[in-house]
Amino acid sequence: MILKRLKLPFLTLLCVAFTVVGCGNDDEQTTTPPTNPNATANQQPLGTSANELLASTEFRSLRLELAYAEGFRPTQQTIDLIQSFLEERLDKPDGITIVENLITPDEVAPYDINEIVAIEDANRTVFNDGDEIGVWMFFSDGVSASNSGNSFVLGTAYRNTSMVIYEKTFIDLANNSTTPINRTLLETSTLRHEFGHIFGLVNSGTPLTSDHEDENNERHCNVEGCLMFFQTVTSIFNSSDIATIPEFDPLCIADLQANGGL
Repeated sequence: MILKRLKLPFLTLLCVAFTVVGCGNDDEQTTTPPTNPNATANQQPLGTSANELLASTEFRSLRLELAYAEGFRPTQQTIDLIQSFLEERLDKPDGITIVENLITPDEVAPYDINEIVAIEDANRTVFNDGDEIGVWMFFSDGVSASNSGNSFVLGTAYRNTSMVIYEKTFIDLANNSTTPINRTLLETSTLRHEFGHIFGLVNSGTPLTSDHEDENNERHCNVEGCLMFFQTVTSIFNSSDIATIPEFDPLCIADLQANGGL
């Protein structure tokens, strides 16, 4: 099982700004096998459902399960922005629906990826159904066990239709910084990047239409500033402007469109 992890180098919570968002290139493998035989199609390796997500050939709609622990719901603006982001990129003529699921995880944080998988397996309710594809997002009440030194894991795409967003880290950053940090910008940037990975970017389920995979950071774009660049430098940590959220560059968009997306 391939995983992608969006990381934030921690400059200092007392400094004026956080200036770098990146994605770790240290992929891991989990050893947890699928536990729900009725959900096997949603328990496949990352990137294998890229075309199913992007195109309308097999699935004409998408149902997104937004799971979170008490007190760790993302901002309403983040939810609205991810809806519009998906509508812009996915060919789903029968629509995209977001359903919320308040859960109480049995695992104890900090979470390793096998514990995240266990939380999903115990709580996920939305799976592929007819011509509707299901996606799971968990907004975690705990930080990642892979945090190390000055590096924090912000999010991980770890199955073909699954991701975790470490909401506890976002809240801690916002609460402990001496300068304002816009949670919506952090949440939405991380979500978009992780969706890029389950969409098969870069060269990980969605074929390349041009040579733009970063040879030193696999599954990432070599165009600096692209949403899929391994370490996108932005001003999002000292800005309240939604326009600073990174976007897919034209090369990534061309890949998505060639694989059935909009």
